[in-house]
This record gives sequence, structure tokens and C-alpha cells, in this order.
Amino acid sequence: MTQKWNLQDIRPAEPRRRRPTEAQMSGVAEVRTDTELRLAGRQPLPDNDDIDTIVIKNGLKQSKRNVVILSLVAFLIVFGIFGLSFTLSKTTLTVYPEFNEPTVNAEFVAYPEKRDGQLSYEIMTLTEDGERQVKATGQETVKEQAKGYVEIVKSTPGTERLIKNTRFRSPDGLIFRIQESVVVPGAIKDLTGKLVPGTIRTEVFADNPGAEYNLPAETKFDVPGFKESNLNELYDAIYAVNHEAFAGGFNGPRFIIDDNELATAKQGLQIELRDKLLARVNQESPANFVGFPGGIAISYTSQPTIQFGDNLVTIREQAILQLPLFKNGEFAKFLAEETIPSYSQQSVRITNISDLTFSYKDSNNSSQIIANLPSLTFSILGKPQIVSEFNTEQLKNDLAGKSLTAISTVLTGHTGISSAKISGKPFWKRSFPENAQDITIIEVIGE
Repeated sequence: MTQKWNLQDIRPAEPRRRRPTEAQMSGVAEVRTDTELRLAGRQPLPDNDDIDTIVIKNGLKQSKRNVVILSLVAFLIVFGIFGLSFTLSKTTLTVYPEFNEPTVNAEFVAYPEKRDGQLSYEIMTLTEDGERQVKATGQETVKEQAKGYVEIVKSTPGTERLIKNTRFRSPDGLIFRIQESVVVPGAIKDLTGKLVPGTIRTEVFADNPGAEYNLPAETKFDVPGFKESNLNELYDAIYAVNHEAFAGGFNGPRFIIDDNELATAKQGLQIELRDKLLARVNQESPANFVGFPGGIAISYTSQPTIQFGDNLVTIREQAILQLPLFKNGEFAKFLAEETIPSYSQQSVRITNISDLTFSYKDSNNSSQIIANLPSLTFSILGKPQIVSEFNTEQLKNDLAGKSLTAISTVLTGHTGISSAKISGKPFWKRSFPENAQDITIIEVIGE
């Protein structure tokens, strides 16, 4: 028998879905108060002002845009780095020159004129004059002759002996005489074949007393006896020059001053003049010359006194400072020849010249006119740092445009360099800049 089913007896396999209410269909939500929600065990909804707005964007489109921007930024950075690197492309070469530090404690001789294989010097002369007033106790008549040194010059070959009391005449006709006979050396040829006059220094005295004989430096004297004897060739060939002023000539009344008071005044005045001269040495020393504090010689000459009022006298003093100066390169080369067995005549310099001690063998040299001496004997004590020279600009030109590996070959053509180290920008460049001015050379000594 067939069973019949009513529609009400048929149940669906899944629960029925409820139809939305009209309110839901129209989009109007049921509104409950916060109190009702809390009673129902639910949290109230936040205010609309506190709810973040969610914006939905197209992620694929944004991702493509970011990739393009990042690629452009990366390109600009890389391009900027390469461009800046080429713009600022420079190479630094650190050069380590050859150097020696011999210990020196020896005596040497130097001459005022150039001689083969010998050290020569020039004299720097500074003068200061000062005066002070002292009390006088009376007057006395004084007659004194001026005196000084002359350099006798002979411009032709062959020696010539000048006997005692040979006269030398100034342009104004004032006569000075030598006290002892001298032999004037004749001219000799130098390496170029040119005649170099022979010279000798000697002391002369004025023929008569008087201040008019206190002649200034660089006065030229002839020998009138040659002219009077018709020895015209000798008259033209021999003359004399005083490189320092003559002093001491006086003829007339001189004030009498107490010896102790005079000595005190002179000492104070001389100290004042000495300090002024020492302050001028560094300021007035010529460039490219070296002088040593121990080589300074200061001498003092008293000038004629002058009346100052009824019983006061002005005493005057002149201080003369002389200092032998050596050319930097010649002095360094001479010291290298004397102290370094392996030295081979290359150009050198001394970097610590102030560390060396200079002293005269004859201590009297420090208080006399050293320009009148035929030579100077002195000792050098210390440890000079003698550094070989090299041509910086030529080295730059030789390296410009070459591979960095060519440094060893280039250095073989530059004496005086022990080693060198390269540091370059940019790091990928393997050659020196084409422009020599883009190569920087730094010298490091002692490492």
C-alpha cells in the first residue's frame, strides 16, 4: 500500500533561511540604546567620530607605482655616485724619502769666499746705537787715531808683497797705513775659466788723529805709491775696501767721568743694545740661509762723548752683531759628505737644524768683528736628520695617466725616494689621473 505524505510532514535537509525583515531590506537597522545593549550583555557601539574609515585601494596598481619610484631613485643614486666619483677623482701618493740621522760631534772650517770642496759663509751685520747721560768731573784733551780692517784685492794673476806702512788713500785723500807687511794673492781661474780676484784682510790705522777718519763702510782705497812710482798696472790691479766702518778717531777735549759710574752706564747701555740686536736676528735673516745662535758675535765701540748741560755728559755706544750664514742646501750637502759614507752628491736638506749646537773653537770670536777673520773654525754637535730631496712636480707629471702598477718603474727615475704608497678615489680606477694636478703627494719622513 502506498503511503501518502502531506506537505507539512516533509522537512528540508537544512534549516530554513529566514527572510529579511522589511527593516533589513530597507537598510534600516534596529536601534537600541546603550542601556539596552548593556542589559543584553553586549558592548555599545562607539561613536561615529571614533570609527576609522577604511579605504579599499587597488593593491596591484599601487605596487607597480612603488616599483617605478624605487627604480628611479636607485638609478639617480647610482648615477650620482658615479658622476661625483669621476668629478672628484684624485689619487694620493704617500712618498717615503731616504734619510739618515748620523751622530755629529766634530770640528769644521768654513771660508768667506767659495773654495772647491769647502764650506763657505756670508756675514749678516746688524748695528744699533744708543746713548745715556752721566755726570762729568772735568775735561781732558785726547788725540786718538781711527782704525779698522780693509780687504785688499788684486785682480790680476801673481802675488804682490806690500811692505809695512804701505799707504791706502780714501777718495777724500785721507791716508791709512798697514802696520805689518802682507802678501796679496793673485787672481786665479775658476771652473768656468773666469778670473777670480785674490784677497787678504789686514788692519790699518789713520795717519792722523781726528773724527774725520771715522769713515763709513764700503769706502774704496787706492795705493798712491804705485801711481807715484809709475807702476800703473799694479795701481789699476790693487785696491782695498773696508766692509765695516772705521771708528776711534778723536782730537779735542774729552770729559772725565768716574770710572765706576762710566762702567755701570756702559754696561747697562750695552745690554740694552744687545737685546735689540738679538730681537732683530730672526726677523731680518734672509730666506734659504741658516744661522746658529752660537755663531752670533757682538762687539761694542764707544763713540765720542757730548756735553749735556753744565755737568752732564752723553756717552754713546755702537753695538755690531755679526752672524755667519750658510746656504741651506750647501750646509746640508757639506754635512752629508762629512758624515754619511754612502752619500752620492744628491740634493738633501736638514729638517731639524734647530736641534744642532754650534760653537766656535776660539771663544773670542763671539766678541769681535768676525768679518775680519780669514776663516771660521767651529764645532757641530747633534743628530741631524738629513733627508734626500725629490722633484715633486716632475714626479706628478711622470705618473699622470699611467697605470697604478707603473709606480715602481717611474720611481726608478727619481733618486731620493725609498718607497711610496698609493691611495686613490674612486676605488675602481686602476690608473693615475690624466691631469697631474689631480695627484696629491704627501711626504712622510721616518716611517
